[in-house]
Amino acid sequence: MATTEVAELFDTRFLHRLESLSLLARQLVRGRQRAERRSVLRGSSVEFAEYRPFAAGDDWRYIDWNAFARWRQLVLKLFVEEEDLHVHLLLDCSGSMDWGSPVKYDHARRVVAGLAYITLANLDRAAVVSLGHDESMRWSPSRGRHRFLQLLRFLAKCPVVGNSFRLEDAARRWVGAQPRRGVALWVGDLWGMDGEDALKAIDRIRYARHEVAVIQLMDPAEGHAGDIGEFEFQDCESGEKRMVIVDSRATREYRKRFEDYQQSILTYCRRHQIPLLQVDTQVDVDDLLMKSLMHGGFVR
Repeated sequence: MATTEVAELFDTRFLHRLESLSLLARQLVRGRQRAERRSVLRGSSVEFAEYRPFAAGDDWRYIDWNAFARWRQLVLKLFVEEEDLHVHLLLDCSGSMDWGSPVKYDHARRVVAGLAYITLANLDRAAVVSLGHDESMRWSPSRGRHRFLQLLRFLAKCPVVGNSFRLEDAARRWVGAQPRRGVALWVGDLWGMDGEDALKAIDRIRYARHEVAVIQLMDPAEGHAGDIGEFEFQDCESGEKRMVIVDSRATREYRKRFEDYQQSILTYCRRHQIPLLQVDTQVDVDDLLMKSLMHGGFVR
């Protein structure tokens, strides 16, 4: 079962390691961040950009009265202003995540916490979207490391969803709330109600013009059908139960379907140029975060 205690979910060693990872992140993004995220907006920046004519509905406080005295024309001063990067951390809270050793959901929450810390340490805005829950179980976009402890408490108390739901529907509801466009990092096992559910969910996020990256977590046992014999299986997502006879043929067929599904995810992400990490839960979270940083697609 998933852990609900902050101290158990995020131990001292893990928290100390995050600080060194945040330093690495700053080194990787230094020098390119300003070039990618500067835009000309009305604002209070000290760096002047240009003038433009005043129009109905503009804020009169930005009128340059000195220019009016010279030209007898109302103009606005525009400035170069930094844009906050919004990093939306999409946490899969479906039933299949509450399984494995370690539990996939615990592992995913540590990954989300690590990515959130790196985001906050780089003065960007981090949000956590618990897919499957309603809006009350979301962490609104926040900035600054002083919010990190509150975020850990939120993650520790965020449960797995008991009822079955489609990942596509969860993504549609989130996109429908019109979050600010940014980077959407999906963290989960990508097991949906059917073989197309997870990819359709990512499609909805792409169509909303978010920059998507995916971390797929897998338990090593998921690639194997298990012992030979007759068993009652229960689908973690739908709750459906059925009797299944596992023999050598069924084992081979299961393995092939598993590999085919993993390949379909890889092919989909390559086709749409989506950064993807497929890792099992035996990989330490520190190493996983390091890989996500070195891939260059997760932290800007």
